[in-house]
Amino acid sequence: MNRLFQIFARADLTALLSWLILGVIGVATVYSCTQALPGGEAGVRRLVGIGVFYQQLIWFGLGILVAAVCILIPIRFFETFAYLCYGIALLALVAVFVVGPERAGTHRWLALGPISIQPSELAKVAFLFAVARFLAVRGGKSQAFSVLGVMLLALPPFFLILKEPDLGTALVFLVLGAPMLYWVGVKAGFLLALASPLVSGLIMFYGQEVLRSNWPWAIYIIVLLGTLFYSRLYMLQSTILVGANLATGLGIPLVWEKLKPYQQDRILTFFKPGETDPLGTGYQVYQSKVAIGSGGILGKGYLHGTQKGLAFLPERHTDFIFSVVGEELGLVGALVVLTLFALLFYRAVKVAGAAKRSFASLLAIGVGTYFFFQSFVNISITLGLLPVTGLPLPFITYGGSSMLTSCIMVGLL
Repeated sequence: MNRLFQIFARADLTALLSWLILGVIGVATVYSCTQALPGGEAGVRRLVGIGVFYQQLIWFGLGILVAAVCILIPIRFFETFAYLCYGIALLALVAVFVVGPERAGTHRWLALGPISIQPSELAKVAFLFAVARFLAVRGGKSQAFSVLGVMLLALPPFFLILKEPDLGTALVFLVLGAPMLYWVGVKAGFLLALASPLVSGLIMFYGQEVLRSNWPWAIYIIVLLGTLFYSRLYMLQSTILVGANLATGLGIPLVWEKLKPYQQDRILTFFKPGETDPLGTGYQVYQSKVAIGSGGILGKGYLHGTQKGLAFLPERHTDFIFSVVGEELGLVGALVVLTLFALLFYRAVKVAGAAKRSFASLLAIGVGTYFFFQSFVNISITLGLLPVTGLPLPFITYGGSSMLTSCIMVGLL
């Protein structure tokens, strides 16, 4: 206990206070989601029970304890057992299909007595361990070798989580490793070139589902071939890059058919907003924009949000909880939340620069990327800037697995 107090005494107060304030905001906002205004019983969705507030409070308390445990454990322990943690995480992701309960056609949870854990959330921590260990030991050999190693670590959890299905969480594993690769010396241009297959897939999807034409994708491939010719890349690199773009583009229709109808609706709602039914597939985002916009500069006041209080805003304690912040606390409250996440990311980069061990430095970059990416995507979704994917907002969205994962990240930092 004395050692824990000593560690906290010399801890990064900026990161520590940012974490605790975000946690308090999250618990308070979840409580607000349980409070209805008169007439709320007639809302479009059912009211949120007070039980979720007590559960969130308990999870936040457990998260503080877990963070404290992570602080007490030497960083070398995580480096030594990085691959073991990664292997256990993969086994847990497989176990959800074998022993996990099925909920609404999905397999995402493992039941541990009275509680349920979402292994895909905790797998993010194990993935960061494995990538940091790999790059710390072998990252300096070559750019291609580093990228290949990270991709081989990312693909197993990506496909397992995609099968659950949970597209949003699966995409996180393709993103977390990129800044760590850049930190270890992989050139930004090389990383952008590797991202070109994603552009190929996006153009193919937009052409087929929105424009009903494959010409945009064909033009993209021609431009890509011309760019590679003038850039004078090695034949092997050019061939691999073109092959990856062709495979991604041609594979998009197959992936699209495998998606659940609700996932297809979410994506089409984003790409074709003019055809969106505000009472149908576009309802969530429409109500979210109304809630945030109606908050103005100072908000309607804590517990006084009408879109939330009358139950018109769906998923208000989970995917769209930032909309409640914007409605009740206004632009000022939203900027406070954004600033706190920015401070966590900033301190993570500072820690990475000051760390003496490569593993610790890379892990800090991974933690910072986690907070930046998840907060950016979640908030963008509530503003209608990205398709709805279901990524939680760290510390604020209701959910035990997400809370524990975020607290572990802070403890590691």
